[in-house]
Amino acid sequence: MYPIHHSLSPDELPSWGDISSLSDEELFALYDACENRLTSVDKSTSVRRIASDVVVKAGAIRESEWITMILVHETTTVLVPAVRRVLHVNERKGFVMDYIPGQTVNQCWHNLGLWQRFSLFWTLRSYIKQLRRVSIPGKPRSEHVPGPIGHEPQLCLGGMFSPDYGAGPFASYDALKSWFRWKLHVNRKVRKYPTEAVKFDFSLPLALTHLDISSYNILVDKESRIWMIDWEHSGFYPQWFEYIGMYNNCWVDQLGKWHDWIVGFVTGFYRKQAVFISMIGWALTTGVFL
Repeated sequence: MYPIHHSLSPDELPSWGDISSLSDEELFALYDACENRLTSVDKSTSVRRIASDVVVKAGAIRESEWITMILVHETTTVLVPAVRRVLHVNERKGFVMDYIPGQTVNQCWHNLGLWQRFSLFWTLRSYIKQLRRVSIPGKPRSEHVPGPIGHEPQLCLGGMFSPDYGAGPFASYDALKSWFRWKLHVNRKVRKYPTEAVKFDFSLPLALTHLDISSYNILVDKESRIWMIDWEHSGFYPQWFEYIGMYNNCWVDQLGKWHDWIVGFVTGFYRKQAVFISMIGWALTTGVFL
């Protein structure tokens, strides 16, 4: 077994080639002892650099995250860390993926020039267009169900659902539509709002959606290439979900007065749909069990 490293500097770490033959138990032991921890907004998971060229993500993760990353890596030109191995030890799960040297947009924004910023958002726009064309291999698009990718319908997480409890699973697009219609009814019944005629927009097909495009989840590498990381909320949703997810996700500090326009440029303009979600916000959060 490769010696467990408690405090090796990044330059002293072994390569993935050196440790790839280790068992899952041994790789988790390296993970547990590792002090090279990458910053994570989500405290329920942790990303730790166990080798010079790979990291392990473990904690409260779901299979759908690495399945989606593999699908995106194999079917698009979207830059996403390659998944090297999936780890299972009893009920514990994790996965090994490439370590990408660089900084998140939140870290490097003030060092980016005007052209670099334009290139960043142009690239994200092209990435989202590609994601919307992705289909699950062997499954017609008409058979895709809302939510994370899995062998059966999965609990939905992210900004459109309760942050603590999520929603679903939904066995069909119709089930998702019915749920949002019910939440509109609950909001009107309890909060007497909205009074105007509004409805959930189901005119667009389900599309692969990252759903958490924040300045913390976009990474700029040393060659100025743009990477999308943290796919835990991803799944198939109406494509306007991406607009709301990015709109509400920590971009105001970077974009200022240009916030609305740039988010729309990247994801498409879906202000009307965003207003609908904000109108039923009470039913989605405080009234989650109604």
